[in-house]
Amino acid sequence: MGASIISSNISKIINKIKFDKKQRILIYCWRGGLRSLSLYLVLKQIGYDVTLLDGGYKNYRRFVVNFFETNCDKYKFNQIMGVTGVGKTLFIKELSKSYQVIDFEGLANHKGSILGNIPNKNQPSQKYFETLIYEKLNSFNSKKNIWVEAESIKVGKLSIPSKIWKNMPLGKNVKVISSLEERVRFILKDYKYFTNTPSLMKEALKVLKKIIPKEEFLMIEENLKKKEYFQFVKSLIKYHYDKAYKKTRAESVSNIFNEIYLDKINLLNIKKAIKQSNYF
Repeated sequence: MGASIISSNISKIINKIKFDKKQRILIYCWRGGLRSLSLYLVLKQIGYDVTLLDGGYKNYRRFVVNFFETNCDKYKFNQIMGVTGVGKTLFIKELSKSYQVIDFEGLANHKGSILGNIPNKNQPSQKYFETLIYEKLNSFNSKKNIWVEAESIKVGKLSIPSKIWKNMPLGKNVKVISSLEERVRFILKDYKYFTNTPSLMKEALKVLKKIIPKEEFLMIEENLKKKEYFQFVKSLIKYHYDKAYKKTRAESVSNIFNEIYLDKINLLNIKKAIKQSNYF
């Protein structure tokens, strides 16, 4: 019965696949058993460049987990730090053009905060998130610095591997600073989908309602109802984000190597800061 089912499925797969015979194909199942071996043998026989993953996905997953446990200490991490809205992610993306960078928020499809869900973008699974991080690390020169954004261990529903997270503050910690008003202006641009679709913000505020004192929350809610978006963001920063940041590891434990002040949070100023600094 098993042979009949496998043969039928192989027939369906061969009729569906659109691979060119010059392409390299990797086949795997959960444990690297007969299902993947059967498909491998048939595709190989008819001329495809195909490889079978030894031990299946289970073995590969064990390899990734072991990599984080045994190899993370050889990498040197440096952090870009700062309160919400100073352009840390913009800084990280600019650094990635010339330096080794892991953008955890980019890999996680999330902005890292309580309101960090990005419309029409789902977060990957925890396993796939770890796979993406592994691929980044594996492609890097372990003797060169890796820049990351100072994060909570949680990025939305996902977790940064603990060995990496513990090592992140041990290198150079560069803090980005800007005025409250400039941060508000930057956030309004960076989260413009919330002002374009206020219903998204109303949904997100349900989470904040549970953790912000009632009087302060009512003020924030009133700003949103009146579409006073500048004051709305300013209140969010004042009553939630800056208070929360003071409790983070980045603010309370990490030693600051240097500070960068941005009078305007934009790509031009970030490029200048990187160019003029001798520690990147």
